Amino acid sequence: MLVVEFRADSPILRDALDHAPETIVTHEEQYHTAEGINYLFWAEGGDLAAFEDGLAADPTVTNVSQLAETLSRRMYRATFTDYGESVATFPSWSGLDISLLDSTISHEGWNARMRMPDRETLYRYRDVCEENDLHFHLTSIYEEKEATSKAEAQLTTVQREALTTARELGYYEIPRRATLADVADRLGISSQALSERLRRGTATLIDTAL
Repeated sequence: MLVVEFRADSPILRDALDHAPETIVTHEEQYHTAEGINYLFWAEGGDLAAFEDGLAADPTVTNVSQLAETLSRRMYRATFTDYGESVATFPSWSGLDISLLDSTISHEGWNARMRMPDRETLYRYRDVCEENDLHFHLTSIYEEKEATSKAEAQLTTVQREALTTARELGYYEIPRRATLADVADRLGISSQALSERLRRGTATLIDTAL
């Protein structure tokens, strides 16, 4: 497996970040629903009130709602608009067997780290970016030690961290030695954000194991 790091000039949330240039958006989850593609993300730094004003006018997202807040950041859920879907590469990930490991969006663009099967997949994904008018800039590529299982390969970094920490603290034991809040405190996130990660991580393990 390859780990690919790149930067792309994506219009996703660009208008919102124009309102708050110091704000950084960190990817949490993306998933399909009957209404379209939902995007969960954290926003941190800068003027978050201005960022929210920008979200209301951003042409790539709609139905924005705040899900959680800590001392330094806020978590949001939004649905891609038709325009947002037209420039998003997410729909191609499954067909190309791509897993997103880390992703941030700033005023300067989208920086991502992905796991891909081989260089041919990288070339095909680069073509997808170009077809969506996203200028793809490769910054790093290296071999990754093969995952111990297909399920592990499909988990995102934050999902794996959440599941592992929950197990280490005794959240899955009977009786439980740790609550959801205990695990969330250890990870420095809200209980709601942790619940989202555990549910989606567990769903991934079930889908790949059964």
